[in-house]
This record gives sequence, structure tokens and C-alpha cells, in this order.
Amino acid sequence: MPVKLRILLLISLFCANAYAQELRALWVDAFHNGYFNSTQTTALIADARAAKCNAIIVEVRKRGDAYYQGGIEPVATNVSPQTFDPLADLIQKGHTGSPRIEVHAWVVAYNIWGSQNTPPTQPTHPYNLHPDWLTQKIDGTQWDGSNYLFDPAHPAVQRHTFDVCMDIISRYNVDGLHLDYIRYPDAGSSGGNQPWGYNPVSVARYKKLTSTTATPPATDPAWLQWRRSQITALVRKIYLNTCATKPGVRLSAALITYGNPPADLTLASWQSREAYSRTLQDWRGWMEEGILDLACPMIYRDESTTAGFNGWADFAKDRKYNRAAAPGMGWYLNTVPNTHTQIALARDPTPAGNTAAGLVGYSYAVPNDDGTTQSSMWAQLASGPFAATATVPAMPWKTSIAKGHAMSTLTAADTGEEIDGATITLTGPSNRTLLTDATGFWGAVDLPIGTYTLTISQPGYLTSSRTFTVTGSNVAQPDTTLQIIPFQIISTTRDAASLTITWNTVPGRTYRIEKSGDLQTWTPASASLTASGTSTSYLWTIPAGWETRGFLRVAQEP
Repeated sequence: MPVKLRILLLISLFCANAYAQELRALWVDAFHNGYFNSTQTTALIADARAAKCNAIIVEVRKRGDAYYQGGIEPVATNVSPQTFDPLADLIQKGHTGSPRIEVHAWVVAYNIWGSQNTPPTQPTHPYNLHPDWLTQKIDGTQWDGSNYLFDPAHPAVQRHTFDVCMDIISRYNVDGLHLDYIRYPDAGSSGGNQPWGYNPVSVARYKKLTSTTATPPATDPAWLQWRRSQITALVRKIYLNTCATKPGVRLSAALITYGNPPADLTLASWQSREAYSRTLQDWRGWMEEGILDLACPMIYRDESTTAGFNGWADFAKDRKYNRAAAPGMGWYLNTVPNTHTQIALARDPTPAGNTAAGLVGYSYAVPNDDGTTQSSMWAQLASGPFAATATVPAMPWKTSIAKGHAMSTLTAADTGEEIDGATITLTGPSNRTLLTDATGFWGAVDLPIGTYTLTISQPGYLTSSRTFTVTGSNVAQPDTTLQIIPFQIISTTRDAASLTITWNTVPGRTYRIEKSGDLQTWTPASASLTASGTSTSYLWTIPAGWETRGFLRVAQEP
């Protein structure tokens, strides 16, 4: 009998402490009350504590606006008074008192305005300032039925979105940054068919980088992958700069789980899912590369009628790699008992033994679909699945002494211009081949510590090599600039009827040939020539009268 009591006591203690480290987060959106004034923020923090949650993911950028002060974008119109700082107030109230509540800043990446015919009232709203940044369908449509969006492949959009995120991280003591709508639109899309992303600047970039002339169709595999890589490039840049600026900040994202979960864990199975093939959001790839700390797949399923929650939750746990996953739940679709059922599923190990770091519930404003009041919902969580308090799990990969990261921005030494599409090769304890993004940025995550050789190559520039050292958990930032190939004539060949002139060129730049009979007056000898390689030749058929005295020169156009 004493032995049996001892066993029961051990089981009871295990159950009480099984989830002592578990993320329990609430998604708090900006379309409902919750933090627009000080009274609401006080209630929000109190509700999170009442539910025994330990984190809130609060929408601080809804549609090109700010729920904080002093930012790049205007303060949202429903903040009251307009001088109130919701983010600062939430951080102060969440970080004081007990237990501590983490505050994660939720940023909508590309959706920029949600009214088709009424523009924002703020003159400084990015939709008003930069209509040329909007994405469009292949047919020229810009409104997707719900939103206008900025184009992910436009260099200015990449810079602006990055700047918004880093402004928050640098000025506020947030515990995390959470990316949402970090993908292409749904409207009109299907597997292998993404009709958005046809901003003229983005299409021109693609043509230049791929040396193509025709506008690609929405189903073109190379065009699909190129657009997919634009999303990944922004996530990578935010992740590495966050590590360098405030390594304790956790980067997470709300992720697509349309349709059935992958049939297995193979890459091919993942690539057949809509997140990858339709919205061009390769979140499995992000986790494998290590450019997210926390995957939050939005597994919004009604447990009573719709399958798929457990399959997607298991996929996220089994494909978290060296990071973490927290299944996102559609509490608004479920009764309170069914939410408790899904919490148990989120906690269960997969058949392979992998577990989640916790869970996220959507939403604070609408926490169930059975009419249960908010206060009762929080009480039932606190007396049920969240009966014991929990702390947010640590991120051991952030403090690893065995691996570090590297990043830099590649620029032209003569102009300071950011260089797009250059090849970066790292050789050393690990070998990587990378490309610079629209802003010249490149980065490599989880590099074993040691010395690396960095080689940079780009047509029109002198190849450059240098060494740098990666140390544990730090972000190495080697200097990366390229010298342009000198603009000079490298050969001339003349026969009785013609003169061929060859000079060093930068691909994509234009040049003109001019002629003179006296070295004083120069007139055009050709139309503008666009260079396609690192050297260009022009054959000049010598006009009558110029056989004995004629001169050519090459001029680089601005």
C-alpha cells in the first residue's frame, strides 16, 4: 500500500509540473478593442494573468499604421488619445507585476490598406506616399478583394518593411517580433499558380537578373521560386539583424496551413502544399535554415467538424529542426471543451517523440464560439489545462557556443549602390553559396565557429576574397564592397572597311559610341548599347571620307 501511494504521488507531481515551461500566448488583433487606451491595456494584462497565459502577441502594425509612438508610419487612428503609446504601456504593465507577461510585436508585412475606394486619412501613410510600391496581378489589378498590398520583390518595399521591424526592436523592450501576411495573396491563386507580384519594378528586376525579356506567366516555376525567395530574403534579413541587435528577441511568424497536412515529412510532400505552392511561403524551409525562432502555424480548425489539426501540429513539431514550434489554434471556431481538446493535441508528442514549445490562441477578442464570456473562458483555462503556471521556454540556440552567424550588405565601392543578385561563397568549417537580395543583403545562419574565406563575384566587378571569423552565437559582419571593373577600351581591330572596338562593361548599363574627324566635335556613331556581359564590342563600318582620318570614343551613360 505505501508503495502504491508513492507511485500515485509521483504521477500527481509529474502531471502538475509537466508543462512548467510552455509558451501560452494570446493573439490580440487591432480590429477589436484590447489596447487602444490605458484602461484597455490594463484589462488585457489582467486577463492574460487570469488565464495563466504568459505572452501576448499584439498587432502593432495593422495596415501601414502604428500602435506605438515615434515610428516610421503614422499612429493608428483608433489609438486614444493619439499621444498614447499602446506598445510601451503593454510592455510596462506586462513586465511588472507577477507573473511576467511577454509582449511580442505583431507586424503585418505586406497588406498595406484595407479599403478599395477610401484612402487613409494620414498624409504620411505609406499607401498615400508610395502607390508605386503596390503589387498587382498579371492583368494589372491592384485590389485583391480585401486589401492593397506592397510588392515583396520591390527593393523599396524590402527596405521599408525591414526598417519598420528594426525600428520596433531597437526602441522597445519587446520579447518577440511576430510576422504575419509574410506571403503573396490568396486571391486568384492556386497550387503552382500565383498571379500576383507583377509590379513593374519587380518584373524588371527579375528580367535583369535572369536575362529574360518576356514577362513570365503566373505558373512559370522559375518565376514562382524567385518570388518565393523574395519572402525568404526578408525573413532572413530580419532574423540576422535581430540576432545582432537584440539576440534575446524571439522571431516568430503566423504560418499558412491550408488544406490537408503533408502526407509525410519529405520535401516533395511539403512542396505540394498550398503554403509553398500557392502563397509562396516556404516556412518549412525557414525552419530548416534557422531563420525563425518559433513557427506558429495557424491551424484554424473546428474540432467538432474538421480534421487536420493534429496532422498539421505534428508536422510543425517534426519540422521545427533546431528551433521551436507552437501550434496556433482557432479558439474562435471552437467550444471551450473542444479548445481544451486541441490544447491536449498540441501538447502531445508526435510518434517520433517531438514536442511543441507551447501554443497560441486566436483570439483574445473572440476566444470561443459557444457564447462563453471572456472572464469565464479565462477561468476555465486557469482551472483546466493551464492549472499550473508556466514560464516561456528558453532558446538554447541563441546562446550556442558552437555556432554563429554572418551577414553583410554588398555595395559598389565607387557609388555605394547596393548590389542585387551577386554570388557570395563561404568556404571553411561549412561551405555555403548565397545570393545578395534586392537590398544587397546576404546572410548565413548557424555556421560552425572558425575562420571562413568569403569570395564575392558579380559581372562587371572585380572578384573579391577576404577572410573573417565566426564566433559562437555572434553575428560576424565582414566588410563587403566590390570594385567596378575599370571602364576602359581593351582592344581595337581595323581593316580597310571597318573598325571594331571592345571595352569593359557593367551588365545592364548603357553606352554610346561617338565619332569625330578632328577630336573636337563629336557626333553619335551608334544608338545606345546595353551591355549584357563584362565586355562589349562594336563594329563601325567606316563611312566614305573617314578612311584616312577618323576617331571613335566610348561614353558610359548615366
